[in-house]
Amino acid sequence: MTLIDELQKIGKDRLPHSGKTIYLAAGWFNPIQEKLLKDAYAELLQNQTVAHVHVPLLHQYEGSNPIVNGEFNPDQEWATATFDDDVSAIDNADVVVALLDASDQDTGTIWEMGYAYASHKPVVVLTVGDTFEYPINLMPAQGAIHHLAKNNLKTFDFYEINKRFYVGKTI
Repeated sequence: MTLIDELQKIGKDRLPHSGKTIYLAAGWFNPIQEKLLKDAYAELLQNQTVAHVHVPLLHQYEGSNPIVNGEFNPDQEWATATFDDDVSAIDNADVVVALLDASDQDTGTIWEMGYAYASHKPVVVLTVGDTFEYPINLMPAQGAIHHLAKNNLKTFDFYEINKRFYVGKTI
C-alpha cells in the first residue's frame, strides 16, 4: 500500500463540519516523516475546529504519482503544476500546520512556512526529534506563531492560536 493509499484510507470516513481550513505542510521522504504525516492527518481530521485538511500529496497533478519503484522522480511539468497548486492551496487555507523532522528538515516544508508567513497566515509547527542535537534554522523557528510541545493536533483550538515559542537550539 502506498503512502497516498494510506492517507486516502485515513480520510475516507470524515464527515464534513464547520471549522478552519488547514494546509498540512510536511515532508514524506523518510519513514519518520511518513509516520508524522499520517499521524498528524488522522489527528487533524478528528479536530472539531478543523473543517478541511489539504494534504498536497493527495492532490497530485493529473492524479500522477511522482514516486516510481520507491524513488522520487518528478518531471518538470509535474514540478511546475505541484508548485502552483500548493501555493494556491496555501492561499486558500486559514492556517498552515507544518511538520518538521529535526534530524531531516524538509526544505519544501520550510519554504511553505515562509510563504505562509509572508502571506500573513498563522503557522503552527509540530517538530519531532531532538532540537538541541539537530537545531532548527532561526527563520522557521521564529516564523511560526505556535510551536506545539507534543502532537495534540486532535484537540488544538485553531480559533484561538496563541504565541508559543520554539524550544530548542537555533542556527
